[in-house]
Amino acid sequence: MSRRRFSFIRSIIPENALNFSRRTRFVRESMIERIYPPRIILPMKQHYGQEAVPIVEVGDTVMIGQCIGAPVPGTFSAPVHSGISGTVTEIKTITLPNGVVTKAVVIESDRKRTNHPSIHPRTNINIDAKTVMGIVKNAGIVGMGGEGIPTIYKINRARKYKVNEVLVNCLQSEPYATCDLYRLCETPEYVVMGAVAMAGVIGATKIRFLISESRKMECDFLKNAIETIKAEHPQFQYEVVLFKDRFPQGHFRLVARALYSIELKQNDTLENKCSAVLFNCSTCNSVWEAIHDGMPSVNRVVTIAGDTTSSHNVLVPFGTPIKDVLSKMSPVFSSCRVVWGNALTGLSCTDMDTPMIKTTSAITMIKMIESPKTPCIHCGMCYDACPVDITPNICYNLIENGFDNKAELENAMKCIACGACSYVCPAGINLTGIIAGFVAKNKATTTNENKNLITYSKEDIDVTDVSLLEEYAEVGSNSDDEYKDDESIELPFEGGRFI
Repeated sequence: MSRRRFSFIRSIIPENALNFSRRTRFVRESMIERIYPPRIILPMKQHYGQEAVPIVEVGDTVMIGQCIGAPVPGTFSAPVHSGISGTVTEIKTITLPNGVVTKAVVIESDRKRTNHPSIHPRTNINIDAKTVMGIVKNAGIVGMGGEGIPTIYKINRARKYKVNEVLVNCLQSEPYATCDLYRLCETPEYVVMGAVAMAGVIGATKIRFLISESRKMECDFLKNAIETIKAEHPQFQYEVVLFKDRFPQGHFRLVARALYSIELKQNDTLENKCSAVLFNCSTCNSVWEAIHDGMPSVNRVVTIAGDTTSSHNVLVPFGTPIKDVLSKMSPVFSSCRVVWGNALTGLSCTDMDTPMIKTTSAITMIKMIESPKTPCIHCGMCYDACPVDITPNICYNLIENGFDNKAELENAMKCIACGACSYVCPAGINLTGIIAGFVAKNKATTTNENKNLITYSKEDIDVTDVSLLEEYAEVGSNSDDEYKDDESIELPFEGGRFI
């Protein structure tokens, strides 16, 4: 483990209850609580790209791990699987808090928790790269830190650029959030083995685990898992890299600045500039669950926290409505604002039927306090807090007055929607919301994400390609032949704002 402590230059280190360097330590539950909802509302778009197509109909019986939505071949997408067993009662269109409009499959639970027959531990895990890529692709694994990029596309991009380092993001720096820390404490061997599997597929020789220096317990679990595993996989170099406690930490641009002293431009990536690829530790965990346990991506650990309730982690099937999660928690008062996501990067939500998705790492309850709102006082605090060196107050004023071109010249497009500027603003201005919305609108226009989308149906898909884990090896990716990455794709910040 390196003695050096890494970080970027600017950020926020508040001197109050949200002091990230003095947060309460991660509390280990004796056994994580599992949520078994009476129904799930399963969106077909839980990832960055084209939504999946429902391949079930009303009245169909489904089981845990069964594919419910499949991507049309040739589209930038990921399949969706059921986390409960039951009956399909409805297929409807919903709108998520981030503005995504998508079809959703409603499944009523039969309370039997029946796994699909294809779900069982793999007896032989000495599998080749093509098989691993097929499993990752069709298990529906995406970036669970909030970015939502289908993991197979990041693997393909890393193979294209022949990267030499796999970086595992364990830098959970948001206040209250501890879901990734839970994974490091309870299933560290799955995190490490998932990283080993992807490093082997990519052809990387070095695996580096990035974690905050104050997380000593998590570091110990991680190092113990590495010591156990590296004897069986000595072809890789393993390193635990410590970062200073600071917010935000996990964005790939800030990682590039801290580790490699490289300032990435708008269309640059870690892969083509730093010969590295970054995966969230929960994503690595899901990769090994798919490879070893035969279970596709059907649930995730979610932190339920805030300043009005005791925080802990729960295991939640994707599609679980917020109200079913909160029903298991301490009383939530009417004066609380429910945030779909983390405290600073999440989105306020009033519809308690809003479902958990693959990128939802937390549900946060925050007291609704009306902060004073005044015109900008030009104090410069937002500039000092911004980790990507833009001037938020200037960008905000230009955008509000319609000077979009000038806002771009002021580097507004570099915004990573971390929420730091809004947090420190004494005038109570929603700097992040306005600037991040401007960025999202321009990216959508550039990539045609929200324009002229083709509508697909079940008939466009060969269902057998994505139904059973045993068949995944037959549809493994051929790397560059299927690589359709767009160099303009930006990996959003870990708040899940842009999907």
